[in-house]
Amino acid sequence: MKTLNIYVTKSLVLILFSAILILTFGMLGGNLIQVLRLVSNGIPITSAIKVLLYMMPMIFSFTVPMGILVAVLLMFGKMSADNEITAMRACGISIFQIISPLIILIFVLTAICISLQTTWAPYYMGQARVLTKSVGFNNPEALIPPGQPCNFDDMVVYVKNRDNIGNIKDIQIFTFDKSKQNIAQDITAATGFIKPDRETGILSITLYNYNIISYQGDSAQDRLYGKEFVLSINVDKELNDQPIQKRVDFMTYNELMGKITLYKKLGFSTTEMETQLNLMFAMGLSPIAFLLLGFPLAIRTSRKETSVGLFISIILAGIFFFFVILCNTLNERADLYPQYLLWIPNIVYQAGGLYFLYRITKR
Repeated sequence: MKTLNIYVTKSLVLILFSAILILTFGMLGGNLIQVLRLVSNGIPITSAIKVLLYMMPMIFSFTVPMGILVAVLLMFGKMSADNEITAMRACGISIFQIISPLIILIFVLTAICISLQTTWAPYYMGQARVLTKSVGFNNPEALIPPGQPCNFDDMVVYVKNRDNIGNIKDIQIFTFDKSKQNIAQDITAATGFIKPDRETGILSITLYNYNIISYQGDSAQDRLYGKEFVLSINVDKELNDQPIQKRVDFMTYNELMGKITLYKKLGFSTTEMETQLNLMFAMGLSPIAFLLLGFPLAIRTSRKETSVGLFISIILAGIFFFFVILCNTLNERADLYPQYLLWIPNIVYQAGGLYFLYRITKR
């Protein structure tokens, strides 16, 4: 029996490790593109890599549960197709004896996922935000990357091309009135130059051969042409114009509990914080749900094809995470009790898995 447990555990750990690596690399793909874009915009590569590393705890909190589901479906699906599980049961080994070492492993991984969700992931995501903000202070010119519109307080700036020393081409700038709903000016220029002042936090954009169209209501327009025009943007104000309070998704378990206690004493709504708190534990306990549902499904499918197990894994994990994230978007709807709706996928997956296990043991 000991040899059997070692064999099952080693096989699962190998597949699990490979699945987590592949899934993590896949989730890093989009973030790597963002990192390369930041570097191309003039941000130091060390800062960009730090931002990427700060995202790793949050990524692992998703890829570990998904890796468990993939590993369970692939390994036990193959064992079932090769009649290994049938042979074990013929020798008097029960289903629970087969998965007993895995239960210990899953509980260890569940503890890790809970730790990631409640402490490490929100903390380092907050650190990534702080680092991104500090990089903005040190590299304000990177706030206007070429090829995409950049929103500031009362204007939108678009630059088609830019080199590493601040020269820009094909510039278009829209400024808005006090209501920020109507365009006040349409400014275009063939070329220009960006010069940041890190001490004052002012980003100066010098426009050459500019054309300014001013809108004054009733379709009246004033046009102004010139050779040189300087536009200043208070980058320091833009970067500091942020809410004083930390976002709930950047709060650790202890911070959330403290804020919930305070808000209850003040008589304020705590639905948003409670939803985030329940989200942490619902996601942290997902490995147990994936194991309970994945094992009986792997035995029932009894297919050798790897694609079948991967397809089922993606569908089940997608449904689970989609429903949890959907409920989290309702965190301000106290009347819908989103903090409790979050637990539906866990309950359904675990109850369904236990039911299928019961049916298998009665065969």
